[in-house]
Amino acid sequence: MKDDQELTPEETRQGIVKQTLEYKLLQGAVGGNEVKANPYLYGQLGLQGGEETYTQSMSSEEAENERKGMYAKKLEEKKQLEISEEAPYPTNYDIITKLKKQLGEVQRMAKLSELEEHAKAVGAELDFEVPEELKDYIQGEYLEKAITKDGKLDPSKLNDKEKDALKIYQILTDSYERAIGLKAAQTNYFADLNNLGKQIVDKYKPKKSTE
Repeated sequence: MKDDQELTPEETRQGIVKQTLEYKLLQGAVGGNEVKANPYLYGQLGLQGGEETYTQSMSSEEAENERKGMYAKKLEEKKQLEISEEAPYPTNYDIITKLKKQLGEVQRMAKLSELEEHAKAVGAELDFEVPEELKDYIQGEYLEKAITKDGKLDPSKLNDKEKDALKIYQILTDSYERAIGLKAAQTNYFADLNNLGKQIVDKYKPKKSTE
């Protein structure tokens, strides 16, 4: 395996896309947030699962490592700016905000073929395939020319292929996020029934001897 210094820009880009879209904390936290933000889409049972997935993700070792990294940056900033106030420890809001921004940035630098691959990998049921002519399109590259000076999108500056690529990009990113939302929603889908069952079963377990 090549060292980071030996990687080409394209290999570096591919690595960032793969690492981010396969990041379990991101999938769990963003997926759980997707369910919590759209409860009617996933239903009451799905909401319970999504909330449980979100809670577990935010209390995981990976989340704590993210917090430590963010806190270290805040302490460095505090020192550089000579701020007397204590730096607040990162909250769940800080974590999910970072992950959502990270996901958006990586999706914009990914090829449509990569977005398709990772959407399917997390369970998106796609009944179509990205055409060969559009597989290498990267939204962040061709969209730049369509952004006006005031930051708005002007689709008239895109050619037909770019317009189609933009539409497929939106479908694939939505599919990825809906798929990780569905995965989060189905976590502990039977938790309420299992808890009730365990309460009854526990009554029949042999009592431990106190001798």
